Amino acid sequence: MTDEAGEDAKLVAVPHTKLSKEYDHIKDVNDLPELLKAQIAHFFEHYKDLEKGKWVKVEGWDNAEAAKAEIIASFERAKK
Repeated sequence: MTDEAGEDAKLVAVPHTKLSKEYDHIKDVNDLPELLKAQIAHFFEHYKDLEKGKWVKVEGWDNAEAAKAEIIASFERAKK
């Protein structure tokens, strides 16, 4: 995802099985229904619509391993 300030990664997460078993079958973004993915993308494409000069472009989806790598990279950036 990209916005007016540059790259802006977003992560989709589900509750741990100890909190809810409803999402136990979701292990990767590709396990989500296409309609839900479209709804999430629509939200991010429009949530800044009322802010002048701001925009968002959803460029696609990546897998759980990429999400883990993004989290680790974020921690490393925060340490600096």
